[in-house]
Amino acid sequence: MDNEPKKRIELHLDSGASGAAREPGGRAESRPVMGWIAVGCAVMGIISWGIVFVPLGIVCSIIALFMGQGMWAFIGLALSVVGLLSSPLLLGVLGLGAIAAYFGIPI
Repeated sequence: MDNEPKKRIELHLDSGASGAAREPGGRAESRPVMGWIAVGCAVMGIISWGIVFVPLGIVCSIIALFMGQGMWAFIGLALSVVGLLSSPLLLGVLGLGAIAAYFGIPI
């Protein structure tokens, strides 16, 4: 019994039950989830709390850009800029920082 070759057991986790579409090669189809989150945060920054969602939209857009989701990253970044320009609180924070830098006041 000691001379018998040992069988190797491999466990393959299949995500077929999750509903992900499969390509012919067996890989799961990639979906731009981070880009969707970036656009969602940017839109929420326009219509809701800009101080929370605009920075989240910018960060998620940068992450989506590095993940290869360029179109979604660009849309999220553009909507985040619109959210930045429509938020009086964020404009005030940026304005106070610019004034402090102009006068040399350490923050």
